[in-house]
Amino acid sequence: MQSLPIDGLFYIGLGAIFVVTTLLGFGIKRWTKQGLLGFYTLLATSLGLFFWLLLWFQEATRATFMGTIPWVLNLFFGTLLYLIFIGVSFLLFRRKRRHT
Repeated sequence: MQSLPIDGLFYIGLGAIFVVTTLLGFGIKRWTKQGLLGFYTLLATSLGLFFWLLLWFQEATRATFMGTIPWVLNLFFGTLLYLIFIGVSFLLFRRKRRHT
């Protein structure tokens, strides 16, 4: 059985962070009826998990001897995806519902 490469696991972990923190944020938003509180919860939990994922990725790539350029490109692209996720999440949580 062939296992996934470390960078594949990095992106799977990034996707899992996105799904889990989005569900948590929308749950808080629904429970408290405050969109910004849901966003701040999403931001705090996703930021903590993202830094943990970066530390894990650094240790895992050190153990497998990944080159410097692929490591930097993966970190750059992962950070770019994370910033896009935060921006889209902010826009979704900030959106006001119109009652007509």
